[in-house]
Amino acid sequence: MKSIVTIAYLAALSLGTAQSGFALARTPPTLSVPRTPTTPKLDADPADPAWKDAAAIPALGLCLGDQQKDLHPLATQVKLLWSEDALYVRFLCDDDQQYIPNHGHDSPIWKGDAVEVFLDVKGDARQWIELEVSPSNDTFDQLATLTAEPRSDADGLLESEVSQRDWWTDLSWDLDGWRTAARIDAHGGWIVDMAIPASALRRLGRNKYAPLTMRANFIRYKYLPAPAGEARRLLAMDWAPVVYGCPHLSPQAMGYLQLQTK
Repeated sequence: MKSIVTIAYLAALSLGTAQSGFALARTPPTLSVPRTPTTPKLDADPADPAWKDAAAIPALGLCLGDQQKDLHPLATQVKLLWSEDALYVRFLCDDDQQYIPNHGHDSPIWKGDAVEVFLDVKGDARQWIELEVSPSNDTFDQLATLTAEPRSDADGLLESEVSQRDWWTDLSWDLDGWRTAARIDAHGGWIVDMAIPASALRRLGRNKYAPLTMRANFIRYKYLPAPAGEARRLLAMDWAPVVYGCPHLSPQAMGYLQLQTK
């Protein structure tokens, strides 16, 4: 299913730009996500037929900045479905070697190969969740809250004054009911499945998913092999373009997910 941008969406985006006092240098991507008649098994099995009709992000691009100008993104596909109970996300990552230095829930798994979802269910850049999974199915979740009106630069990065004073995170927070699975293919590549439960909609006062529009971003981190004694170089990829190393500080750069009945 291809991303669609409607006239109504563009009008809403223009209104939001005028109200927030800034203009993004790029139009955030939009993806229509179908409701699934079949619940995915959530076992990272590439043969699971439930994903056959999922919406697809065919590739991720390089994060913004000069740090990666000599690099190319690795093949990465993201698939999405939804039901009343969950938003389902699958990452398909091309890779023949994984780097996983940290293990355990809420360990710093972003210091190794990982995939990440940012989700702002209300879309006002005031509160968003960060969900991260490694190829070994280690997990990290965090709640971010902005206690003032968001102000961002043209790349969607929060102004330093705002992020230093008004951006707060809660590492002790856990998303109740979040389920994940990961599988490393012996022949290369790895898969991560997530079921993001309807408890993520608490800020909307809902306990079920229904047709709606949310802000989201999808990130992949790959630490490239390096000679002995040298630090690995981070290859950072995204769906909605964000500044290298700063997806967690870029709520206004997130793309749009439109949950639809078909």
